[in-house]
Amino acid sequence: MNGENKTNEHLQETTRPLEQEFEWLMSLALDDRLDADERIRFETLLADREELAHAWRSWQWIDRHLAGTPAVAPASGFVQRFEARLAQQEQQRRQRALLLSAVLTVIALTMVFLAIVVGGALILFTQGQWIGEQLRTLAFVYASLKLWASSTVETAAALARMPQAQLLGVAYALFVVLMTAAWMQLLRRSAHADARK
Repeated sequence: MNGENKTNEHLQETTRPLEQEFEWLMSLALDDRLDADERIRFETLLADREELAHAWRSWQWIDRHLAGTPAVAPASGFVQRFEARLAQQEQQRRQRALLLSAVLTVIALTMVFLAIVVGGALILFTQGQWIGEQLRTLAFVYASLKLWASSTVETAAALARMPQAQLLGVAYALFVVLMTAAWMQLLRRSAHADARK
């Protein structure tokens, strides 16, 4: 029995490369790509081995049926319809994202508004006396600043009406004119000196 297994294994080892060669030649024959030497070898294998000849006839039958089967092609305009549907789905996705963003923005703004209203009401009801004191302080500061500004303006106007202040103002204006003239004269001299160099 052990010798029979070895014989079967040896037979399988020798037939497997032969089957692989036949499959290769059969593939070339189905595609009409056999050269002269390959065709002779292929026909020899078919004549020598009946099981290979049977396999060849089976593959020829399958090849004829495949060749007779019409090629499946998409309907006319399939690609355009598919691209249009894809573009429509993308547009719908963008619209949904935009709508979701708008809804979330409105919800966030509503929550902020409610927080301000509730917080303001809470402060007003719990800290009413403190708020009243702060408003009185602000009113007092405003009135004080307004009084200070008006008294400053009136004092400056009263000083400007005095003859001594008017004389001092004229002297100051004359001093400014003299200083400006001297400065311009100095600039002219330095410009002439630079031009001579």
